[in-house]
Amino acid sequence: MDRETRSDVPLGRRMPQASTRIVIADRNVITRVGLRSILERNTGFAVIAEATSYDAVIDAVDEHGPDVLIIDLDLGDDTTRGLKVVEEVTERYPTTKVLVLANTLSEMIVVEALRRGATGYLCKDDVKADELGKGIKAIQDGETVLGKGVGNLVAHSLGSTRQTEHLTDREIDVIKHVAKGLSTKQIAVAMFISDSTVKFHLQNASRKLGAHRRAEIVHRAVAAGLL
Repeated sequence: MDRETRSDVPLGRRMPQASTRIVIADRNVITRVGLRSILERNTGFAVIAEATSYDAVIDAVDEHGPDVLIIDLDLGDDTTRGLKVVEEVTERYPTTKVLVLANTLSEMIVVEALRRGATGYLCKDDVKADELGKGIKAIQDGETVLGKGVGNLVAHSLGSTRQTEHLTDREIDVIKHVAKGLSTKQIAVAMFISDSTVKFHLQNASRKLGAHRRAEIVHRAVAAGLL
C-alpha cells in the first residue's frame, strides 16, 4: 500500500530505494548493531540513524523522517521521559510509526505507551528475528503489534474493567483480539465472522470510544474503563 513520507526531508535522506526507513533508539551498542543486522536482512529495510539519548531521538526523527522508530523507553533510566518522547514523536511526526522494544514487561508502561501513540510493543527476550520484521511491516500497514506476553497482559486489563453497557459483547471480543495484535483477517477467522463484520464492530467501537486508530481504541478502552 502507498505510505506517506515527510515532504520536508530531502530526497537523499529519505533513501527512496528503501521501502522502510528505520531509526533505532537504544543505549546499548550491541543491541543496536544486532538490530541493524537483523533488520537489514529484510529486503527494503534500511536503518538510517541510531540514537542513544532522548534528545537524540527527536533530532534523528526530525532530520531523517523515518517510517518507523524502534525505541527502548529506558534510554536514561527514565521511563517517564521515554513515554513523553513517544508522545512527542507521534504528535509532531504522525507518519512515523513507533515500536517499543522493551527489556521488561509492565502493564502500566504498556498501556501508557499505547495511549501515547505507540503502535507496537515487543519484549526483547521474547521476540524472534522474523517476528520483528513482520511486526514492522504490520505497523506500517496500520496494524497494532503486541508481543505474546504483551497482548495477553492488555487483554487481561481489558477484561478486568469490563462494563458491557457501553460496548456489545461482540465489540468487546473484537477489541480483545486487536489487543493481542491480530489483523482483521485473523480476527475474522478466530471469531468465525467475515472481514466486513469485524470492520463493522471496530467502527462502532471507534465511534463509542471516540478513537480513530486501532491502538487508540485499545488505549481508550483501558484508560476509560469501558470494557
